[in-house]
Amino acid sequence: MDFVLPQFFSVNLFGGENTAIPAQFYQSFLGGTLLKESFGHSELKLATGQTIVFSKNSEHCPVRPGTITIQCLPETVQNHPQLSTLKLVEQVPGKNYSLYEDSWGNWIWIYFLDSK
Repeated sequence: MDFVLPQFFSVNLFGGENTAIPAQFYQSFLGGTLLKESFGHSELKLATGQTIVFSKNSEHCPVRPGTITIQCLPETVQNHPQLSTLKLVEQVPGKNYSLYEDSWGNWIWIYFLDSK
């Protein structure tokens, strides 16, 4: 069976109370472009294509160190031998993403691509 590999999207870091501050801090020595800059969620896109997401921990956006985000088709999680072992932590109603945990306690946000 062929699998469509997930695509790495971002590394997620805890951003404290105001995520714009760490976003600006990392931009000062990594360069890149601030895609979004706000109190609770900021994104820094590096010249190499990777994105660093800084999030404020909240009820609707749990974040902790050891979190990445990937994008894939929904059936990839169900059919891939390794991804199918992930523990579902939270499904976000009405959204196309869910939070999973690996065997080591790292969190993985998975954004599901439209399979059409």
